[in-house]
Amino acid sequence: MIGKCSINLYFVANNRKTMLEEIPVYELPFPEKEKLAFKIYRVNGRKIREESFPHDTNLPHKHNYFELCIFTNGTGQHEIDFMNYIIETPGIHLLHPGQVHLIRRGENYEGYLFVFSKEFYHLHFKGLEIIPGYPLVTQLSNGPILNMSPEEFTDFSILISSVEKEFEQALPESEEIIISFLNIFFLRLRSRFMALLKKENPVSHPSGNLVYLFNQLVENHYKEIHQIGEYAELLGESPVVLNRAVKSLTGKTPGELIVERLILEARRLLLYSDLNNKEIAFKLNYDDPSYFARIFRKKTGFTPTEFRSRMRKFYES
Repeated sequence: MIGKCSINLYFVANNRKTMLEEIPVYELPFPEKEKLAFKIYRVNGRKIREESFPHDTNLPHKHNYFELCIFTNGTGQHEIDFMNYIIETPGIHLLHPGQVHLIRRGENYEGYLFVFSKEFYHLHFKGLEIIPGYPLVTQLSNGPILNMSPEEFTDFSILISSVEKEFEQALPESEEIIISFLNIFFLRLRSRFMALLKKENPVSHPSGNLVYLFNQLVENHYKEIHQIGEYAELLGESPVVLNRAVKSLTGKTPGELIVERLILEARRLLLYSDLNNKEIAFKLNYDDPSYFARIFRKKTGFTPTEFRSRMRKFYES
């Protein structure tokens, strides 16, 4: 079972002190001459092998692209949006665009990074969800993370080696071959997550699709839409039906999920931007900053100011 704990416990254990300013948002350079907006990087020890990797990954950061972190050997810890996961191998961690993360790799760490743009994914894998029902799958006990036995990982390992070989050869037909291998890879990944979903929710829930669509809407509109009734209207359902479906499947009300998403964004902004509390409240469409502060304290145990001070102390030099 993967280890997961509050991120501030991890920061306390981290004795490397660095001043953190604003969270960097990384974009992978896909030159116009490169039609394939996909890259694979091998990682050995604490560094990415490819010198062409353009980013500093020693501080928390986020991407505007998808990233599959594939861990094949060694140990480490992976922070994803204020949660700390113990890395177990072999395993695969999936990051969607916008998530803040940081990987602490041990000396014996080995693995790969698959990185690809949103456009690449939607162009070549239309209709294929890498993780079925994402972001609903974040309600799983391990989130969007797969840990496997070496035997279970064998099929993935073969596909990774095949993709790496084609990527390095860069033959005229390599692009089409890589896309074909990735399609199989994503299908196998999807199958694994389907198994996890069924294991934690043994009975297929009749409201699953409605809850999935609700989660997608929240992810896209949480800043401007806070009311359950507006989401229900967009979904063509009554608030009562939506509330019953979400509560029965997730154990939480739609309102709680909306607030959770808002608080996550507020925590990101407090730690990784210089916006003050009032500016953050307005950015998240709270007209009353004091009300926002009360909600934040209720959900986190700290006022926004206390949270920012507490977390940034761990990075100050």
